[in-house]
Amino acid sequence: MASIVSQNGNRCSDPKWKQPYQSAILELDTGRMLSKIAEARSAIFDRAKELLTRRYSEERHALNDALPPLQILEGVVKSERQSA
Repeated sequence: MASIVSQNGNRCSDPKWKQPYQSAILELDTGRMLSKIAEARSAIFDRAKELLTRRYSEERHALNDALPPLQILEGVVKSERQSA
């Protein structure tokens, strides 16, 4: 199974949120980027809700690490659209 490496170097896996996250981060078409970011954020939040009843896990740490890059990317795309 594929895995995500969190900032602390731990490996975590869950294809339900990993694929939309990678798709958003790697998207080059700014016209499609915001919808992919929203999709990834939704997948991350859905998985985080599933993990709420469990003790702290490495995957929860990876989910937390995944959100800031999406926010930065979203801000850049919105800024570029306003400048255009």
